[in-house]
Amino acid sequence: MDGQGTDRAGPGKMPASRGVEIVRDIEARYLERTKKSKDYYQKAKEYLPGGETRESVSYKPYTTCMDHGRGCRVWDLDGNEYMDFLGNFTSLVHGHCDPDIMEAVRSQIEKGCVLGSTSALQAEHAEMLFDRTPSLEMVRYGNSGTEATQWAIRAARAVTGKDRILKFEGCYHGTHDDAKVSVIPDLSPGDLPEPRLEGLGIPWSTLQDVAVAPFNDLDAAEKVLKKHEGEIAAIITEPFLASLGVIPPRPGYLKGLRELANKHDVLLILDEVQSFRMSTGGYQEYENVMPDLTALGKLIGGGFPVGAFGGSRGLMDRFDYEPSNPKAINHSGTFNGNEVTMAAGIASIRKLDQPAIDRINSLGERLREGCNAALQSLGLKIQVVGVGSLSNIIYTDREVWNAHDFAMSYIGAMELQKWVHLELMNRGIYSAKRGEFIISTPMSEREVDTCIQEFKETFLFMCPYIAETAPHLVAG
Repeated sequence: MDGQGTDRAGPGKMPASRGVEIVRDIEARYLERTKKSKDYYQKAKEYLPGGETRESVSYKPYTTCMDHGRGCRVWDLDGNEYMDFLGNFTSLVHGHCDPDIMEAVRSQIEKGCVLGSTSALQAEHAEMLFDRTPSLEMVRYGNSGTEATQWAIRAARAVTGKDRILKFEGCYHGTHDDAKVSVIPDLSPGDLPEPRLEGLGIPWSTLQDVAVAPFNDLDAAEKVLKKHEGEIAAIITEPFLASLGVIPPRPGYLKGLRELANKHDVLLILDEVQSFRMSTGGYQEYENVMPDLTALGKLIGGGFPVGAFGGSRGLMDRFDYEPSNPKAINHSGTFNGNEVTMAAGIASIRKLDQPAIDRINSLGERLREGCNAALQSLGLKIQVVGVGSLSNIIYTDREVWNAHDFAMSYIGAMELQKWVHLELMNRGIYSAKRGEFIISTPMSEREVDTCIQEFKETFLFMCPYIAETAPHLVAG
């Protein structure tokens, strides 16, 4: 391999194609600029399976090890600087080391991190959520979005006395057993998708209590509700497919789910762990939809571990635990509502007012428009879609409305997205390996326009590779 990462053609050896040269060059430059990350990776593999502890941030040949961050930028162990369009998957809506959040955390740490009791900060944090979100009257705290959706489902089962839930293909609700059903869609033909487990270690019995329908299809949802009439405790959904393409709901879809829930006497749970940044009251306020239960996380913790679930007083009163009450629901957790998270969360929520949200949503639209103009100028049948401050690459020029559509577009482009992600890293753009770009409040038009330019240069550089490996993405 020469200095550019391409094979020298020797006697009797055919030279590498232009597409092969391109990906070898991408990898060679990545290896050259991240040597300390590679050294760390080799060491980490001795103690951590795969050298990491989060699959979502793992990619080949190894994950860049970040050293520190400030504002909307991060730096790796080798000193390379990146614009952070990952934002820890939406939890860092104010970027890194926000001064107001840092001050709140410092002040609280001096008083105690977790005092093993109730805290005045919990009520203050909860009041801020209630003031913003009409559907919330009471709330309980946990430490992750996974916990939030798990307990929202448990609450629904407890108050309805039913075990089955209806979820939608492609909706990501964390990593508990019920959530790990049909995240990746069923690609076999059929009227309704077959529920399927995602990953090993999840009991097959989970499928007995989880029904599945395609996202954005009210008719299919009603078919499932009729099929399991009287058995379903709740419908749970993300307002949009956040982790699978940032695919928005069709007009009227969420209100249609509310009507179906009322019609079939089931609860509606909105998972707003990622979508809560879309307005001060989340996507439910944006669409004027009142769920029975809401799951929250990410930004409400100011960069610290957090989860929350809540709803009406009538539902949440069941968590007022009395051992003598057989209908009471026991909920606990060592770090639930800990003082540091609450302090950071209060500062985070306070800063995320509607003008701040409108600004990052506008920057998200600017990013999508610029990237789509770049793709069109290159003659590529690829698009960037999204909602508000979240955007995602989609490898088709057709409309994409559900997980099946997204998966079909992605099947022929998985290797392409791998190299796009790595080349963007080489160019100083840190985004999700799945093709998602996340805007944070420290960003301005300058950062967004730089991302658009590097995005365009990346796809321009990769055009020969695309022509060789994914010709269906090249306009005829």
